[in-house]
Amino acid sequence: MTTTVTAAAGVRRAACSERTCRGERSAQKGLKGCGSLLLIASMFLCGTGLALTFRIPVRDVMKSYSYDVLAILVIMELFTNLITETGIMQILAIRIADMAKGRKRLCLMLFGGMMFLISSCLNNITAVMMILPVIFVLLKALEVDRHYICVFFASILALSNTGGAASPIGDFPAIIIMTSGITTFLSYLTRAFPLFALMSAALIAVWGSRVKRERDDGAVRWLAVANLKSQYKNIEVRYDVLKWLPVVFAGMFAAWCFLPQDVLPPEIVAVLGYGLAMMVCSLKKLKVEQKMDLKALLTIASFLFFAAVVSQTGVLETLAVFLQTSIRDPKLLAMALMLITSVVAGVFSAGPAAAAMMPVIIDLCNGPLCTQAEWIAVAYAAAICAGSSMFMWSATAGFILSGKVNGACLIDEDGRTISWGMLQYLRYGVVNYVIQISVALLAVLLFL
Repeated sequence: MTTTVTAAAGVRRAACSERTCRGERSAQKGLKGCGSLLLIASMFLCGTGLALTFRIPVRDVMKSYSYDVLAILVIMELFTNLITETGIMQILAIRIADMAKGRKRLCLMLFGGMMFLISSCLNNITAVMMILPVIFVLLKALEVDRHYICVFFASILALSNTGGAASPIGDFPAIIIMTSGITTFLSYLTRAFPLFALMSAALIAVWGSRVKRERDDGAVRWLAVANLKSQYKNIEVRYDVLKWLPVVFAGMFAAWCFLPQDVLPPEIVAVLGYGLAMMVCSLKKLKVEQKMDLKALLTIASFLFFAAVVSQTGVLETLAVFLQTSIRDPKLLAMALMLITSVVAGVFSAGPAAAAMMPVIIDLCNGPLCTQAEWIAVAYAAAICAGSSMFMWSATAGFILSGKVNGACLIDEDGRTISWGMLQYLRYGVVNYVIQISVALLAVLLFL
C-alpha cells in the first residue's frame, strides 16, 4: 500500500513539475539558438579579419580547408540515424535497466559502459540523444536526489568524451587526427581504445563509489523497471536490417584500417559505406528520417576555417619552435604539450582546441617527435578529451545534455525540480579532468 501511495505522489509531482518546465524550456531553446548563431558568425568573422590583417588570401585558406573532416562527420551522423531507426538502441538500454534491477550504482556503471561503447563507434552527441529517453523514464520512476543526478550525468558526459576519442571516427578531434596523416586508422585504434577504456573504467569506478547502496526491499525499483518496460513494449527491432548494417560498418572499418589513405581517402570510404547501408534500408523498406544538426555542422565548419587561417599566420609554427628549443626531452615535451592542449580545450572547448593545436602537433611529429608520432596522436586526443570534460561548455555534448536533463523535469523526494547546468557540473568536471589527464600522463610515461 505504501509503495502505491509513493508512486502516485511521484506522478502528481512530475505532472506539476512538467507544467512549470514548459516555459523554461522554450526560453532555453531561444537563448541556445541565438548563442550558437553568434558563435558561428564570430568564428567566421574573426577568421576573415585575421586573414585580412595578415594579408592571407582567403582562397589560399580554403585550399587547405579540411573538407574531409566535415564529410566524415556528416556521414557518421547519417549512419547513426540508420542504426537508430532499427530500434536496437532502445532495446539495449531497457535490457541494461533490467539487468541493474533499478539499483542506482549499477545503473550508473552499466549505462556509463554502454555510453563509452556506443560513442566509440557512432557520433557521441547522437549516442547521448538515443539513450536519454530511456534513462529519463527510469530516473523519474526511481527515488533520486540531486547528488545522484549530478554524479550520473557527470559520468555520462565524461564517458561520451572518452568513447568519442577511443576510435578515429568517434568524435570531431579524433577525425581530425585520422585525416592529418601523422598516424593511421589501425595504429590509432590499437593504442587509443585500450587507453580510453582504462580511463573510462577509472571514471566509472570513482563515480560508482559515490553512489550509496540501497537499503530498501526493492519494491520501488521493481516498479520503475516494470514501468519502463511497459512504455517501450511496442518497440519492434528490425533485425532484417540490423544484421546487414554491422557488416557494412565492419567493411568500412576494414577499409579504414588496411587501405592507404592516398589510394582510397577516408571520406570516400564513408560515402561508399553509407550508400550501401541506404541501399539495404531501401531494399528492406525501412523508412529512415534523416536529420542533421546544421548548427553543429556550421559550428565545426567555422572552427576549421578559423584554424586554417591561424595555421597560415606562422604563429603556431613559432610556438612549435619555442617548445622544441625550451624542452629537449621528448617525453617532457609531449607532457607539456598535453597540459597546454588540455587547458586550451577546457577554456575554449574541444572543437576549437582540436582545430587550432593540430598544426603544432603535425609540426612536432614531423620534427623531434617523429619516431613517436603514433603515441603523440593518442596523447593529443587524450589531452583534448580531458580538457573537454573540465567544464560544461568544453564538451561537444555538454549544453545539449544539460538542456535535455533540465527539459526532462526530474524531481527529487521533496517535489522540487532538479536543475543541472554549468555550476552544478563544475566540481564534478574538475574531478573528471584530473582523472583523465592523470591516466593520460601516466600512459605517456610508460609507453613513450
